[in-house]
Parts: sequence; C-alpha cells; structure tokens
Amino acid sequence: MNNRHKPLLRAALAVSLLATALGWSATTPALGAQAAPPTVKNKVYAGYQGWFNAAGDGSPLNNWRHWSRGTQPSPGNQTFELYPDMSKYPASARYQTGYAALGNGQPATLFSSYPTAVVDQHFQWMSQHGIDGAAIQRFGSDVSTPGSANAQVRNTITSRARDAAEKYGRGFYVEYDVSGLTDANVEQVLTRDWTDVVTGQLHLTDSPAYARENGKPVVEIWGFGFPDRPGTAAQAERIVRWFKDRGLYVIGGVPREWRTGGGSKPGFAPVYRAFDMISPWMVGYVGDTNGLLTGDRDALNATGQAYQPVIYPGFAWSNWNGGARNMIPRRSGDFMWEQATSVRRAGVPQAFIAMFDEYDEGTALAPGAEDSSQVPTNQYFLTTSADGKYVSSDFYLRLAGRATRMITGLDPLVTTVPIPLSAGPVFFRTSVEQGTDAQPTWTNTPGGGGTTNVTGQSLAVATNEDNQIGSSALRIRGTASSAAASHAYFQVFDVNIPVTAPTKLQYSFLPKDAGGRNVSVDFVMTDGTTLRDSAAVTTTGADMHPGTAKGTVGSWTRIQSDFGSALNGKTIDKILVGYDRSGTAGAFTAYIDDLTITNS
Repeated sequence: MNNRHKPLLRAALAVSLLATALGWSATTPALGAQAAPPTVKNKVYAGYQGWFNAAGDGSPLNNWRHWSRGTQPSPGNQTFELYPDMSKYPASARYQTGYAALGNGQPATLFSSYPTAVVDQHFQWMSQHGIDGAAIQRFGSDVSTPGSANAQVRNTITSRARDAAEKYGRGFYVEYDVSGLTDANVEQVLTRDWTDVVTGQLHLTDSPAYARENGKPVVEIWGFGFPDRPGTAAQAERIVRWFKDRGLYVIGGVPREWRTGGGSKPGFAPVYRAFDMISPWMVGYVGDTNGLLTGDRDALNATGQAYQPVIYPGFAWSNWNGGARNMIPRRSGDFMWEQATSVRRAGVPQAFIAMFDEYDEGTALAPGAEDSSQVPTNQYFLTTSADGKYVSSDFYLRLAGRATRMITGLDPLVTTVPIPLSAGPVFFRTSVEQGTDAQPTWTNTPGGGGTTNVTGQSLAVATNEDNQIGSSALRIRGTASSAAASHAYFQVFDVNIPVTAPTKLQYSFLPKDAGGRNVSVDFVMTDGTTLRDSAAVTTTGADMHPGTAKGTVGSWTRIQSDFGSALNGKTIDKILVGYDRSGTAGAFTAYIDDLTITNS
C-alpha cells in the first residue's frame, strides 16, 4: 500500500466494575512518577501518524495535508475514508472545509494534528481507555530534507507526542517508515535523522516515557523487504546492525509473508533474522490469522526473537485510491476482536494496533463519525455504523482497551466482543441511510403484538419518497379492514439498551393520513413489557401508545418522550413500529426518520 499506515506503564489503580463493563480504563499518572520505563513486550501499542494539517493551523506548512491533495477538502477532493467525529476535537483545532454541512446541520470541519491540544487529546484517550502507548511515525518522505517544512512539522508533532505521553503515562517509541526514500538515500536519511534529530535535537530517548526493552531504547523500521519499498538486503541489514551497535532494540515492520517468502524481496532472510522483534504487516489480510500467528510464533521462538503481531479494525480507501466502499468491514468490532483473540490463543502477550489516527484508510481507533448525522451531506464517507448497527464514535477506543487487557493477560480470553456498542449518552440513532446508518434487523416482520384486522401491512426503508434528512426513512402502511380494534406491530431493530431515569426517545414523524397518526415507535423490554403499556407520554402529554393519535397529517413533527422514569432499570430488547386504532376502518401510511435514544 502506498503510504503504508501501521501503525505507560499501566497504572496500579483499580478499575471499577462499571468501567470494566463499559471497556474503560482509569487515567494514569504521569510516567515521570513511575519507577521503570515502559517496555514493548507485554504491551499493546497503536501506530500514531500525526500527519494531518490544515490551512491556518499555525504550522510551517500552513496548508491541507492528508485530508486532500493540498487544497481545501471538498466534494471529490479528499484522500481519506473515515470522517472523524469532530465533536470530540477541541473547537480551536477545527478548520472549515468546502463540504456542505453535516447531516445534523453542524459545519463540516476537520482537525490538524499540529496543535498541542489535538496531540494532547489523543494521548488522553489512550490513557482513558487503557492503550499502553504509541509508535510515533517518522516518514522518510518527511525527514529526508532536514529543515524543510515537512521535517519541522514532523519534529514538532513528535515533541508534542513525547510531552503528552509523559503527561498521560503512555509509552512511546520512534517508528521509521522508509516510504518515500530510495536505495540511494535510505541509509543516510535514517542514520542522520536518528543521530542529528531524534537523539541530538529532540532527545527523545531521554524521556522517561520512551520505551525500552532489556534496558535498550526501542526503534522500529517499517518497510524493509516489501517489493515496493527501498533498501537492498545488504543495505537493510547494515542499517539494522547500525542501530543495534548503538545499543538499540530494533523492531522490524516486515511483509506478512516474511517467513515463507511470498510478498517479500528475495534475499531478506538475514535482515529478518537481524531484528530483535518482528512485526508482520497484516492490514489488508482477512483470512484466518491463527495459522499465521502460530507459525510466526514458533519460528521466532526457535531463533530467540520476539513477536509483535499487528491487528486492525477494518480498511477502505475508496475516496483516495478507489476500490469498494467499506472494503474490509469492521463488522461492528467483530473483525478486530477475532484478531485479538487469535493473538491471545497464540500466547503472544503483545501487539501493535494499526492505527490510532489513520482516517485515510479507515483504520483509525480515534473517534469516527457515527452515522449520516456526522458526515457532510454531499460526499460519501465511512462511518462507525456502516455495517448496519449503531456503533458509538468511542467504541474502537474502548474495544482497543479491552483487547489490550486480554492480550496482555489482565483479562481472560473471551471470543465475543465484551463491551456494548455504545456506552451513551447516545445509545441508538439512525436515519436508515444505506451504508452509513444502522439498518433494520427485520423488515416487514410482525412482532410484539402481531396483527389484527389489518391487511396489506408492510414496513420498509423507503428511499427518495418522504424523509426528514438524507434520502431514506422508515415507512409503515396498511389498511384497517374493520372499524373494530385493529393493530399491526413490526419488529425493526434488535438492541440492548439499558434504561435509566434520564433516558429519552426522539424521532421525526410524518403521518400521511388520519390513520397514519396512530403509528408510533414502541419497545419490547427484556422482561416482555412494552413502552406502549408503560404509561409513558410525550413531552406534550400524549400517551406513547399508538392508540393515541400524534402529529399532523402532511407535516413532519418531532416526537419526544422522556420515558426513562416509566421503564427505569429495564433493558430495551427490540425497537418496534406499530399501528393501533379503534373505531375507524381505512388505509394508513406514516414515515419515521432520525430516531434517537439517549440518556442525557
């Protein structure tokens, strides 16, 4: 892949039962207070790109980088796939783009990695969620020309990452990516940058947060052996020996097939053997990792080398290099968790997560836009809910923290994702936009009350008909065949949402006829009780039972119910849409859009 994107001590603080259940970890004190430096063995690090810039960010570049090809990002002019959840970034670090507003009406902005506040926020998230540290990327294309704007930006962000790692008790180490270099300069650039900048100017290895293994400062070199990366076998081995001769512990970021020879330049076996630790690049691989992991583990055990497997959340780059949207789906966390369980089964107590902030290829752990409400309305972007379930923007941070605990042996092996898809305050939201939002688990499926005296009943996602935002909405319709009591209830979403006193329901509602006013969102709880029979009311006093007419024919209305007090302590098992009416026969049609459940 072009511009490959890979990618402390854990505090001796007790993690509360609630935090463990939600996948949170307690924030740790500054590493300067710790007795020993962080290691890479028995730890999980995330690759940290730190490569986004924006015009007006105060950097020497003062231009857009990595979000686009050097000009303001706008429809068709972007080089990233996953839109960030910008509500999580400091307001001072948000820069206006050329996109239309987000689905929620907020301006479409993007952050720069340059401000201290952004780097600080990233490491605070690592600490909050229990990710051990970061491999700070130094790209050959940035550092090949000392004093250039690219080099200055890279050095400043690296310094700020060091400061943030110390502040939040995370480990870090330098990871060189040889992309952008050539056979003619790779040796000179790496050795000069380490001598003149990393240790000579920035003094990174003097930091108490700098990772050491067996007392040696850690450095990683990524790219040797890849057919499309620089360095002959002789050069690569000489460079690895140069770093080791200076007392460093050297990790090799190598091709996935380093051991079998596929996908690797010939003659690199001595180079791979020279590394202290091997970290094969797995991004793009979707097969069963168990065999690869055990084969690598056994081969490295035999040579006395250590092993750092790579895991990642998912992958796509349709906005940059083409290919399918959502090319390697995250599967609502299942994809990454399966990789983490393979690492644990193999008995390897460390790993590398690719990547922390890689929005370009959609591998970021950092908060991503959740759904159509958080992406521009005039350009496709990947969201965390793209696989059809509502997934909160912080889910992959929480999941990475739990993966860290399982891989390093602090938690037992579990084969299914052990945390909820959302820990609030938004527990569910959808406008049923295809490819970005949560989709119905069932369509046209009776449930939670069935059907009586109704014919032609159906529930579906309707596109380009009537909708409040986006282009889609839920549509329910049918015909009451009798003036006697009639009803039709449909199961729509399979959820697991705890209800507390502040929990609220909101949705946009459009009845197309008088019968449509007797359509309403309903819940079935895990104990079999329902929202409609709970005596919950809307904020205007209407009973939430569909038998109480709501809305205005032909107009969108926002329905809200502060139902938490009526169902406090229970858990929503299914979200329904139901019609219920007595005394009148005839057709009914209604649309529901922008459905949200929150506890704030």
